Amino acid sequence: MAALPALFGLLMAVVVTGQNLDITPREAVRRVGDDLTVLCKVPYPIDACRMTVGTTSYRLIPNNQEEEIVYAGQGLQHGECGAHIKHIKEEWNGNISCTLPPQTGQIEVIGTMRLLVAKAPANPQLISPPQPAFREGDGFMAQCIVPNGRPAAKITWYLDEVQLLAGIHQPVITSEPGSDLKTISQNVSRTLAPEDNGQKLVCRAEHEALDGPREAARQLVVHYPPKRLESGPITIFGLKLGGEGRLNVTIRANPAPTTEWTVGDLVLIPPRSNEDGSITALEPLHLGGGFYNVTLVLARVAKEDVERTYYLRVTNDLGREEFAVRLSTMDEPAGVELETGAIVGIVIAVLILLIAIILVVFAKATGRWFFAGSRGRDHTKSSGESSDTESAAGQRSRLSALSARVRAVLPRGRDRVQATEPIPEVEDKALAEEKKGVVYAELALGDQNAEKPPPPSTEYAEIVYTDQPAPVKEAKE
Repeated sequence: MAALPALFGLLMAVVVTGQNLDITPREAVRRVGDDLTVLCKVPYPIDACRMTVGTTSYRLIPNNQEEEIVYAGQGLQHGECGAHIKHIKEEWNGNISCTLPPQTGQIEVIGTMRLLVAKAPANPQLISPPQPAFREGDGFMAQCIVPNGRPAAKITWYLDEVQLLAGIHQPVITSEPGSDLKTISQNVSRTLAPEDNGQKLVCRAEHEALDGPREAARQLVVHYPPKRLESGPITIFGLKLGGEGRLNVTIRANPAPTTEWTVGDLVLIPPRSNEDGSITALEPLHLGGGFYNVTLVLARVAKEDVERTYYLRVTNDLGREEFAVRLSTMDEPAGVELETGAIVGIVIAVLILLIAIILVVFAKATGRWFFAGSRGRDHTKSSGESSDTESAAGQRSRLSALSARVRAVLPRGRDRVQATEPIPEVEDKALAEEKKGVVYAELALGDQNAEKPPPPSTEYAEIVYTDQPAPVKEAKE
């Protein structure tokens, strides 16, 4: 029966393992000789602090700081049990556990963290196709292996000094049974281009136990046909009549190309000159990186040399490229060179701008805006109908006012008639038959309203003077 309480206490200890316990860090990687601090904490006071490192258990006392592993923390009364390991040893690779017994009771709390004592891996290995050279467009795949590291190494791919990001596959990490050493491998795939020729493919391995990265590399050799650096005919500027002329054309090819110049009926394969030595074809000069400078030398530039076209053919095992070269005694144009498409686009844009300006000026001058729409026409029609009615009434009013003013300016006599009385028909006929004189008077038209000034419009009226008939007695008599 005495064994039952002990068994019960053991079960309770297993149940509360890690309960309400905070351990920092959960995992750490250290090199041999490095230091490490592990802190376990519970939210209540503890009675003691025990730490197991490797196969040895240490009872840590806050006041004892002389040992290889010493207490770290703010004190047992704050529930902290920490260990400061001054120098990591290889054999301590593995778990580190802390045990925190409470001040009262027999239930202990246990926490565990993982310590990886770093071990440097072996040198990286680069595995790639065995052929020494490839062609443009070939698919290329290589594999980098970094074995037996703890933890696994990190692999980075470079092309010369530029890190590769495209074509990188996911790494694969493996280990031998019963060993904690890790082997990492990673593949890279790429479609080869002329720019890859001469570049160095690098597999770089980095690890916590290494003082610096280790590398495995292979130089790429890519063959491709001759390639021009600029499209269309080539013009050599700045030549002087009577002086030496050099026609330099830069091309790119791998393997090295052969060249052939054609000048009229003359064909020159370097190194060769014509009979009088006035034209010489030089061997292609390798500039590095697959670039070559091909040169034709004219001993003396004549007028006919400027007028002709020189043809260059560049050939290697994978193909050929032909060039047409012209000479010019003018200086090379400064500024940015525009292609045909860019020039056409600029011309079209200028034309559209000019058309828009012309349309705006025309619309402003004529008052006809093409975007006015039918609404403006409908409005004009309706307003025109109403204005016809108004103008008819206005004309009648202006005629009445004109009649009154004409009567007012006629000569006054005994036979004058009041302006408000109608003019007899006999007088109208006489005026129509005989005109002694015509006077033009400028009259202001409009409604005579004291509150509203007359509109700024004028009309002209004829005032007719006639011989006065025999005196007629006034109506009053």
